[in-house]
Amino acid sequence: MSLDPAFAEFLGFLKSVGAPGTFDGEPTEMRDRLSQTIERNWDPAAFAPVASATRELVGAHRTPVQIYRPEADGPAPTVLYFHPGGFIVGSAHLTQDVARRLSHDLGAVVVSVDYRLAPEEAFPAAVNDATAVLEWTQQHIADLGGDASRIGLVGESSGANLAVVAALSAARRGAPVAAMLLGSPVTDFTREFPSAVENAEGYFLEAGDLTIIRKLYFGGDTSVAKDDRISPALAPDLRLLPATVIGVAGFDPLRDDGIAFAGRLLQEGVPATLRVYPELIHPWLGMPGVSPAAERAVVEITSLLKEALSRAASPRR
Repeated sequence: MSLDPAFAEFLGFLKSVGAPGTFDGEPTEMRDRLSQTIERNWDPAAFAPVASATRELVGAHRTPVQIYRPEADGPAPTVLYFHPGGFIVGSAHLTQDVARRLSHDLGAVVVSVDYRLAPEEAFPAAVNDATAVLEWTQQHIADLGGDASRIGLVGESSGANLAVVAALSAARRGAPVAAMLLGSPVTDFTREFPSAVENAEGYFLEAGDLTIIRKLYFGGDTSVAKDDRISPALAPDLRLLPATVIGVAGFDPLRDDGIAFAGRLLQEGVPATLRVYPELIHPWLGMPGVSPAAERAVVEITSLLKEALSRAASPRR
């Protein structure tokens, strides 16, 4: 299938104005540029409505979280959201449109995690934040207005990586979550997948970006790629993971990573649902406003997560 026309126009515009790549320059430059670009194009009036939005600091490292609550009677499903950005850029603030929509569409409490970023805080800082916030959420589920039987994790790209790692950590301590939604996940840094060659340049996320991410997130130690907190696909106990929905884009270096991970989960007996959107680019989950095709994909993938959380509901409800 050919590239989605809306994304083709988007990429053509970026090329015509000579826009720098997301990971060009120093990390502070990357972050400032991303923040300016997103906030310049924001339309807060278009954000999905929620009942409330609050900010808290949680865990030993006082990790900031944004908490969105839906209009709901009784305990609601609760979802942790981990933003994309290659472990280097991005924030809960810059992805509040995604988090608010998740809260609205799922009828869920959403805890959006501002995990620490590399290279200032390289691996395992983000992992520690992700696991700590999940544990805090589970411990405070009643205060949040959530349902302990319907806790889910959502992440895109690097955020999907953290979601898998956090889910494994929770399961290992005897507190598994109910479901996950992974958009374009990166789960195995030890392999070069065919899609990383096929889509190496020209589709927003590029192979060179992945090299920068490895360098900065790994903290200069390439051997950590084999750690299952960086490459969760290597974990020996993937069978512990919950029902998982995975969506990947056709024009994405990470496409085959997500497909391979879905296959691994199915082999381990994990209920896994894979959706391949051949016409989309990375990071489609956060760009429904750019492309009607991405909007349709977001609607479908969110509905699949909603179904998974509903199936996990406690019989007492």
